[in-house]
Amino acid sequence: MANLKLDLLNKLRNDKYYEELELVRLAQEPNMHYKEKIDSMQNRLAALSLLNAEMGLVEQYFQEPVPAPQEGAPVGAPQGAPVVEAPKGQVHPGQTHGE
Repeated sequence: MANLKLDLLNKLRNDKYYEELELVRLAQEPNMHYKEKIDSMQNRLAALSLLNAEMGLVEQYFQEPVPAPQEGAPVGAPQGAPVVEAPKGQVHPGQTHGE
């Protein structure tokens, strides 16, 4: 199954990108009545704020699950990582274990 969160965020980012492009285009449009330009830009800003809120909600509701620590595992050790014991005996530089 495809990654739903990633696909949703990609769509929202694409929509936001095109809304931003349209906002800049409207700001630079010389052949438009001023009131119409202001109204159109206000609509684009409203759409951008909605897209930003939607992206925040996606991050809030589609969080990655944090794995619970297993019983018996040392605290702070990642799951599945081998437990390395302290070397016994005298260890010299460059050696992995003492003799």
